[in-house]
Amino acid sequence: MPTEADHLTHHVDVRVRFNEADAMQVARHGHYIRFFEDAREAFGERYGIGYKAIQAEGIMAPVVSFDCAIKRPARFGDVLTVEARLLRNEAAKLEFRYTICRDGELLATGSSVQVFVDHDWQLLLQRPPILEKLYERWDDSAHR
Repeated sequence: MPTEADHLTHHVDVRVRFNEADAMQVARHGHYIRFFEDAREAFGERYGIGYKAIQAEGIMAPVVSFDCAIKRPARFGDVLTVEARLLRNEAAKLEFRYTICRDGELLATGSSVQVFVDHDWQLLLQRPPILEKLYERWDDSAHR
C-alpha cells in the first residue's frame, strides 16, 4: 500500500449533468472515466505535467489501461469530489488511482496507466525529463 510519500494528490469537484444521466437519473457508467480524466487533467496542470507540457517536450502520454469500480450510483445534479493520486514509479509511466465521493461517501474507485511515446509512437523506456523534473520537485518538497 503506497504511503503519503509515494504519491501526489489533487482533487476537483464535478457536477453530474443532465446529459450524463439515464432515465433513472443515474450517471451512465462511461462518464466515470471522464470524471477521472477531469481530475487527471487538473492534476497535470497543478504539477506541471499536463498534456500541453508533455507535448511541448516532443512526446505524448496515451492511456493504455484503465478500470473503474462503481460502488454506489452518482445521480443527476450531484456534486462529486474526484481525487487523482499519482503513484511514484521507477518505470517510464504515469500510474494514477482515483476515488469519486459525494459528501464523503465513496461512490467509485479506479485506476489508469499512461506510457510515454515519441511522435512515431515508439515507446520510451527511460523516464522523460518532464517526469524527472516532477520527481525532483517532489523530493525537494518532501525534505522541507
